[in-house]
Amino acid sequence: MRGPEKNANRETTSGRHRGRPSIEVPDMGSSLHSEVGDVSQHPKRLRHGPGLYVHIPFCDGKCPYCAFYSVRATAEAIDSYLNALERECAWWKARMPGFRPQTLYLGGGTPSILSLAQWERLFGFLRATGFTASVKEWSCEVNPVGATSEKLRLLRDSGVNRISLGAQSFDDDILTRLGRRHSVADVRSACVEIRRAGFTNWGLDLMACTPGVSLGRWERVVQRALAERPAHLSVYALTIEEGSRLPAIWQQTGETPMDERMELRHLHRARSLLESAGFERYEISNYARPGRACRHNLDCWEGADYLGLGPAASSRMGLHRWTTGADLGQYCTAWRSGHQPPVQAENRTPSEAAQDDLVFGLRMRRGVSLGSLVRRYELDSARLTVWRSTCERLARLGLMEQGGAYWRLTRRGQDVADAVALEFMD
Repeated sequence: MRGPEKNANRETTSGRHRGRPSIEVPDMGSSLHSEVGDVSQHPKRLRHGPGLYVHIPFCDGKCPYCAFYSVRATAEAIDSYLNALERECAWWKARMPGFRPQTLYLGGGTPSILSLAQWERLFGFLRATGFTASVKEWSCEVNPVGATSEKLRLLRDSGVNRISLGAQSFDDDILTRLGRRHSVADVRSACVEIRRAGFTNWGLDLMACTPGVSLGRWERVVQRALAERPAHLSVYALTIEEGSRLPAIWQQTGETPMDERMELRHLHRARSLLESAGFERYEISNYARPGRACRHNLDCWEGADYLGLGPAASSRMGLHRWTTGADLGQYCTAWRSGHQPPVQAENRTPSEAAQDDLVFGLRMRRGVSLGSLVRRYELDSARLTVWRSTCERLARLGLMEQGGAYWRLTRRGQDVADAVALEFMD
């Protein structure tokens, strides 16, 4: 069972989802509003305050391993999208006047592909809704070729205080094989510009386990990343995702995924290097210096509510979840007509929501408090008994351990996190 590389956090926590079919839900706005009301009135569910995710679904091309929804960027398409996004922001402001997110995450796609004028427009209507008034952490994803000094200064001056740079590698050959359209020189230049713009809370994404890459070569990639002095590093193993072009490419080239034993060696080496450099592995795929963990993602992993804006964006309010259809044209046409585009929605039971929080919580270093979950969702004591019994059984296998009120994965358990999660699924 492949464990740490499943990237479940990438799919659900920021608020974006891979492309999937959508269905019409009649009068979604009124039903959501009647259920959620003023979100500030749900302290039990919003322990850390809600989050806001804004999807920027544009790229200059499609990386073969990527299954997140995006389209090729044109100035006309971006302007049309911003028109629709502004309408969506106003729509939600009218229905949830008390919505004051504590974290804001701009993801994609490639957010940094926007022009300076487009950025200014986006920031203008986000401020006009009041959505930025209470934000404590404001993150933005940036690609190396889009990290210009002018854009970075604008981001900083507008309130963005955290940057996530999609480096992926510090090896030009690996970047080419990953289908990336930037070079190591571009990455290093972007790191310099990020620091010059005054950002101290910024991180790098690295892609591990590219077939044919030796352990020594991967070590050098991690060491070069550390040399740039980031505050955060995400390490994701290259996997075949449904909807990506990677399977077809590998079928042509004859390449196959790295075997699991070597995969774990690569991930363990990254962990060793990063921990020796003062980073804490606060989640299976994420490392940070003290105080620099991504608050937005942590809140989502812990079950806080979040609103996602844009096509393919996902939202959670209490037990209600929905994902907007992954279709830019449909999204823009709907908002131009003054109504919400199709969404895929579901109401989770308290038991299902608690199970989700447990599975995501186990990805974090702190782990989960079973008693807190039972109290939060008002579950019966039988559920606590079953979960505790499962934890104790997994502890005897060396996969889990208890620290005070929290149960967490051991290092061995982190290697097979997906298999452990299945033990808690009904």
